[in-house]
Amino acid sequence: MGSREIKSPESLQETPATSSSHQRKKLSVYFIESDNRRMALGRGYTGGTTPVNVHGKPIADLSKTGGWIAALFIFGNEMAERMAYFGLSVNMVTFMFYVMHKSFADSSNAVNNFLGISQASSVLGGFLADAYLGRYWTIAIFTTIYLAGLTGITLCATMKVFMPNQDNCDRISQLLGSCEPAKSWQMLYLYTVLYITGFGAAGIRPCVSSFGADQFDERSKDYKTHLDRFFNFFYLSVTVGAIVAFTLVVYIQMEHGWGSAFGALAIAMGISNMLFFIGTPLYRHRLPGGSPLTRVAQVLVAAFRKRHAAFSSSELIGLYEVPGKHSAIKGSGKIAHTDDFSLCEPADVWTRQLWN
Repeated sequence: MGSREIKSPESLQETPATSSSHQRKKLSVYFIESDNRRMALGRGYTGGTTPVNVHGKPIADLSKTGGWIAALFIFGNEMAERMAYFGLSVNMVTFMFYVMHKSFADSSNAVNNFLGISQASSVLGGFLADAYLGRYWTIAIFTTIYLAGLTGITLCATMKVFMPNQDNCDRISQLLGSCEPAKSWQMLYLYTVLYITGFGAAGIRPCVSSFGADQFDERSKDYKTHLDRFFNFFYLSVTVGAIVAFTLVVYIQMEHGWGSAFGALAIAMGISNMLFFIGTPLYRHRLPGGSPLTRVAQVLVAAFRKRHAAFSSSELIGLYEVPGKHSAIKGSGKIAHTDDFSLCEPADVWTRQLWN
């Protein structure tokens, strides 16, 4: 499992320069191509064959992994996350107003913060999955955080110690704002578990759909068909989760109280987590490829160092080609060469020259 130095095919033939008297050479590629791929959670490197199992080892028999059976375990996780997301966004303002005795303005602001954290943190989750943890471990970690937050919210709606005194607090008193307000530590607890729940979405939303797509073989002739059907069912699960949150969860709240409504969301997330982990032996994994920020920084540094270099002054002309079967980026697929975009070649040539 070593690495080998590869030189591009016969590409050193000199060609006449179009704007100078000296000869200009084609770009040749010297680089170390490695079959190694980085394993998740810093557990070293493994062979370049993908997909791999949860331990980072190549899968010998792909017929025993992936496919629709593995995808079914993944659908539930997204459905439960959508149920919790919409269930909290619909009910939390009312809960804070009627139970915690906060104003509508403060309640709406807290829920907006929850929604903002859920959306913005997805960038962090996607980065960690692609660069370091891999999609499976990112989902596993953050879905557990999500469940912990939902459990904390359920306790807040169930145990009286986390709620202000509800005695002599009828609808008129609530509307007039004369009910006993929640103590500062009670609101701190509620805000903490609510925002933990929002942060838990960071590793679910950006990773579940792509992790489900990883379960299908790219080399199969039916790959595109399977992928289209998968995303149809995936977004169906999103819609079903939203419908359940808008109907059934609201019904449970009206008939059985806030603790039962939020508890139903926690139970649904707990069941989806259990199913997700049960399906672990069936999953196909793509190993992370390292931080993309490093590669972006390399381009910026090279561009700055060559900022005064003129393209016409270079003795080399051509495009960098990466030979071999694997991408130079660990864990990533290689984009095949194409001549279909020849009009873009001059700009691309100038960009590639930065690396000389």
